Amino acid sequence: MAYFNHAFYKTFVVGSTEANAGISTSALAAGEMGIVSDSDWETIAIPGGALPANSLAYLVQGSFYTKDTIGNNPGHGGYKESVKSKGINPRYVSRAWYTNCLVASQSKASLSLGSDCTPCGSTQFMRMDVKGSPALRFLNHNAYAIGDSANICCIDGQEFLDPALVGATMADMVLANPLIKPFVAEADVDGAKDATLVGGTGYSVAAGVAVTGGSGSGAAVNILTVAGGAVATFSWAAVGSGYAVGDVLTISGGGADATLTLTSVSEGGVVVSVETAGVVSQEVFTIAEVLAGTYVASTDPNGASKVSATVEFVGAYVGTKFGNCSFDSRDHFNAEPVEIIASVLDETGEVCNDCGVATMTPGQMQQTQGEQVIRDLILSERYRQSPYNQGNADSARIREIEMSDELLSAVDRSATYKAYYLQHSVPRFNNPSGLFDNDQYVYQIYVKCDDDAANVAVKALLDKVVALANAAGNPIAVEYNSAW
Repeated sequence: MAYFNHAFYKTFVVGSTEANAGISTSALAAGEMGIVSDSDWETIAIPGGALPANSLAYLVQGSFYTKDTIGNNPGHGGYKESVKSKGINPRYVSRAWYTNCLVASQSKASLSLGSDCTPCGSTQFMRMDVKGSPALRFLNHNAYAIGDSANICCIDGQEFLDPALVGATMADMVLANPLIKPFVAEADVDGAKDATLVGGTGYSVAAGVAVTGGSGSGAAVNILTVAGGAVATFSWAAVGSGYAVGDVLTISGGGADATLTLTSVSEGGVVVSVETAGVVSQEVFTIAEVLAGTYVASTDPNGASKVSATVEFVGAYVGTKFGNCSFDSRDHFNAEPVEIIASVLDETGEVCNDCGVATMTPGQMQQTQGEQVIRDLILSERYRQSPYNQGNADSARIREIEMSDELLSAVDRSATYKAYYLQHSVPRFNNPSGLFDNDQYVYQIYVKCDDDAANVAVKALLDKVVALANAAGNPIAVEYNSAW
């Protein structure tokens, strides 16, 4: 007779662990996990406990169900009972590993124009491409739009158009396109803006002095005047990005004691740089401010003061998301960030980088979304004969009766989870052919990324299982790769 091996997944969602010995499985709280010996069905200590001879270890988690029966039917009991793995013989643990907490990030693109990139009498063009799963689902094809500067006029004697005005005009045209608008938005740079100055000691006039601290990066200042070694006035040589009100920035050099406490940060994605006599100053405007005249466009951007500008964009697609009441495991959830690509075109429509520079930064996919966790948990519960009703007019009522709502409440669908994995086999020693002689089991233990205490505890639990394997002569180690 031939035997065929099988592979099984089981999902746990854990908020804490039981590190003390002698705790019964029925005493584990909802979402609490322990390592249990089948010799007495009580937990062993983490990290110091030992597994009794000839015993199997079980991963056991307290059930999320608050009642033992479905619909108060005494003929169907046991739902409040703890959730258990198969018996684990430490000698047959083959792998243990965990993932990284990769948070989703938006795709970014930018378009930069120099002071001599926009001569009067010529039209500038930019193209914005939208690609990826969100565009294909929404439109059934990738999309693009082209913006131009054809409606900007020069005054008599003017040689170049202001790059900020040109960039904002093209960006506004692209973002107004109905195919592009759902996927791309003007970025909010959050650059340094207004700040309260503490002058410090030992400073002198200088340009482009770096600052440190705060939640962002890339900011620098020009020290315009000093009084007795203290910084008296300054301008932003670079506004940087990612800053927040209240950030305290320290000006490098001098006594390293001059500080700037941000009282406001910039809004908008048009970064304007003006270089005069070798000193650069930066300021940020919204596209609307540039077009409405809040920003005063230069009529001589390539003269004594040279003006350059960068327009920043972000991928902005947000898919439809249903609440727990109407949740259906077959609903699509978006995992891939939309990809946006900006490019400069010449008047023939060909991509050109001779004047103007376009850049793009791909977005990052979230490692494990709560949307995936709840689906894995529902599937695992179905293997336990715990139903999940969906797709019917009265599904919400049935889920309340069958306690499925308690599963939904156990998972934060908007959160990022870290996954810990344990793989082991259950060999068959009565297989005469010697083929297909074991079943493989993989347990995935999900923990919210922002729950530091739970992550430390579950990592210690995984280390303990590996230690039990090592003590049984099985030399495995916990695996980890920052790219996972």
